[in-house]
Amino acid sequence: MNEQRQQAYLDLIKKLLNCPSEEEAEILQANLDLLDAEFLLMLEGVAEYMSQQGNENAANWLTHILHLEI
Repeated sequence: MNEQRQQAYLDLIKKLLNCPSEEEAEILQANLDLLDAEFLLMLEGVAEYMSQQGNENAANWLTHILHLEI
């Protein structure tokens, strides 16, 4: 994975963390080009990191995103 793509994944995750819950599907739809297996791995890794840092709410929310159907 190149650095530019990795940064795009992180930017998308930040958008998702900061958006109102009713906008998550819209944001994901607008970024379909980034929704691939590598994004899911990154999302899972960030959720795990958040959990280790004691931020269970964010970790649980990101895990929820993993299970959305788009």
